[in-house]
Amino acid sequence: MRNIYIVLASAGMLLSSCTEDITDYNNDPKLPTAVPPETLVANAEKNLADRITTISGTNVFRLWAQHWSQATYVDESNYLVIGRDPSQTYWTTYYNNVLNDLNSAVALIEADEILEPTKKSNQLAIIETIKVYTYQHLVDLNGNIPYSESADINNLFPVYDDAETIYLDLISRISAAQAALAGGGESFGTNDIFYGGDVVKWRKLANSVKLRLGMRLADFNSALASTTVSEAVNAGVFTSNDDNTIIYYESSPTTNINPIYNLFEVENRSEDYIAGETSLNKLVELNDPRLDNYFADNKDPYIGGPIGGNNSYANFTHLNFDIVGDPTYPGSIMDYVEVAFFQAEAVERGFIAGDAEEFYNAGITASILYYGGTQDEVDAYLAQPSVAYATATGDYKQKIGTQKWISLFNRGFEAWTEYRRLDWPELALSTQTQQEVPLRMIYPVKESAVNGANYDAASSAIGGDNLTTPLFWDVN
Repeated sequence: MRNIYIVLASAGMLLSSCTEDITDYNNDPKLPTAVPPETLVANAEKNLADRITTISGTNVFRLWAQHWSQATYVDESNYLVIGRDPSQTYWTTYYNNVLNDLNSAVALIEADEILEPTKKSNQLAIIETIKVYTYQHLVDLNGNIPYSESADINNLFPVYDDAETIYLDLISRISAAQAALAGGGESFGTNDIFYGGDVVKWRKLANSVKLRLGMRLADFNSALASTTVSEAVNAGVFTSNDDNTIIYYESSPTTNINPIYNLFEVENRSEDYIAGETSLNKLVELNDPRLDNYFADNKDPYIGGPIGGNNSYANFTHLNFDIVGDPTYPGSIMDYVEVAFFQAEAVERGFIAGDAEEFYNAGITASILYYGGTQDEVDAYLAQPSVAYATATGDYKQKIGTQKWISLFNRGFEAWTEYRRLDWPELALSTQTQQEVPLRMIYPVKESAVNGANYDAASSAIGGDNLTTPLFWDVN
């Protein structure tokens, strides 16, 4: 029977060749011949947001920040990651699905001769902002990374650039992007899934990213950090939760549900994660009103799972169902909480003028309200001597670091990264391996085989491809 179909198909092709060009068969009328730049940018935003939002064996940072702990499978909480190879997933997403799409969009926008000049400039500046955000994330993940030769399909063996050099270039790039957005106007419209094309919001994000770049350098190069931070703040950073960079998920279709919900409910993995003992105990100690916003009330009293322990799901406090059981729960890319705490610290370091306590209080307030708390809860919490800026334990790094860590719940990568930089609060050793929290993520496992010479050079330059190797800005 199969041979009959082949003969009939061949005969049909011969007959049709008398009347039309058979090359038409190479065109699929259901597929577009070109992807619009707006679609490429939206796809890049979606891939970036999903990678940051998800929790899995490759996005381990809620565990490394010790906000969450594990039951059943505990390798990640014990910092055993080679089998999971988290960096490979990040590199695949960021280089292939974010940066490559953005590069393609840039090429199309630059070639468009009829696009209104201000709109074109805004679109390119928005793309540049997403690129800078993405590259900083990769540097803060690994250290030296492919940069100048990255996202080039014609170069399969890119060199790794020096992380400090990349940071310097990112500061220049984000400075140019925010300046280009200063005039307002149109951009991507509703195709932009973060801000709906709002150029004013995008400029605030660009300046907030610049603020973050500067503050990461605070201990490493205080002069550059001071200049970078003051420029960002003066140009206009986030001022409230209304400025937050958010992806809003949907209950359907299934391609746009929150990735945490997808893992917990669709893939039935809800019993793999529980409340982390470190974070839960800190919230209980401080009588924090976010305790019941972060965690479920299935245990009275609350009890967090030891980090890396052989934990049973049934025996410990679970995560709040609103966060893990709602397909529409939004994902946060950057928020005012982070910006407010950066400014509190910047005041203490003398980078900007202002009142550190006011920014500290603003960060806490924004976090409590974001998670559904009330102003009365805010006022009561800030009045406690253990929380109030004037009386809380420690220097400004300890006060800000502890409260920022609490407030960055569900933003695992930034919570882990700010812990590495500020060294507060004290986090526990992993139960089974007795290891300290990693200072970086190792490179993708296959890099040593497929890009060996460049991998070896990068590993040597940073002091070894190890979890315990600090990044260049992590000097304390």
